[in-house]
Amino acid sequence: MAIVSFWTEDGKETGQTATAIAVATQMAIQHNKKVLLISTYENNKEIEAAYLKPQVQKTNLLSLLNLTKKSVGIESGVTGLMKIEGSNKLSPELIKDYTGIIFKDRLEVLSGYDGVETPTIDAFYVSLIKKASMVYDIVIVDLKKEINQLSQDILTASDVVVYGMTQKRHSIEGYATSRKEGYTSKMHNVVGYIGRYDKFSKYTQKNILRSIRTKDSLFPIVYNTLFSDACDEGLVVDYFLKMQTISEKDRNAKFLNNVKELIQGILYKIDEMQMMK
Repeated sequence: MAIVSFWTEDGKETGQTATAIAVATQMAIQHNKKVLLISTYENNKEIEAAYLKPQVQKTNLLSLLNLTKKSVGIESGVTGLMKIEGSNKLSPELIKDYTGIIFKDRLEVLSGYDGVETPTIDAFYVSLIKKASMVYDIVIVDLKKEINQLSQDILTASDVVVYGMTQKRHSIEGYATSRKEGYTSKMHNVVGYIGRYDKFSKYTQKNILRSIRTKDSLFPIVYNTLFSDACDEGLVVDYFLKMQTISEKDRNAKFLNNVKELIQGILYKIDEMQMMK
């Protein structure tokens, strides 16, 4: 069972969280995988908001959470699990009681920590993600865009690192430097993607591959207005279910195909890394 971390060293907007949401949702629909999507951003509800319609967001998250009657009232997500960990009672099987079910037996989301990041919280995230990988086929981690102890530990534990970049020169150069002599230069499990892709930019996928001379796969993810709106309005599930029957002429077809291709790249890399063990 695999840990897939979405991450970048680029501090600018790469569409990382939205791409992780798209990959997790389409993977759950298209492939026979049990997927958990988790964020390491504290006090951030972007992932949950993508699946919850505004009127539901105004009440609470309990309608999304798989909580028993006995557990209603306890804190959900990472915050609730942190308290269980403190009593040494956290088992891999218990994690699902604190997740939000999007597609039963296919896709669940785990809300991030509500509070201030501390070394204790960071260590717990690493333990939690490793335990989750024992009961889910794929654990997708939306990892904070920085190099600190948390990101280093989770990247080390990851089977695949999905590294985001943009079509800006500084982002392309940053990716190239990282892969050749920087932080990721020793990593063989990297899958690259170009977020918010614009085919009219001079920095096309082919030109980028040619200029940085990388052996990595670089998957473009075009910017899609309807998907962006769906994330903002809690309609991601509706969006992707509708997209399954569209024609190749549909305005959304390119985005959906990009997401499918990135998923195939991730699954291929998982198999490749498992064969190397």
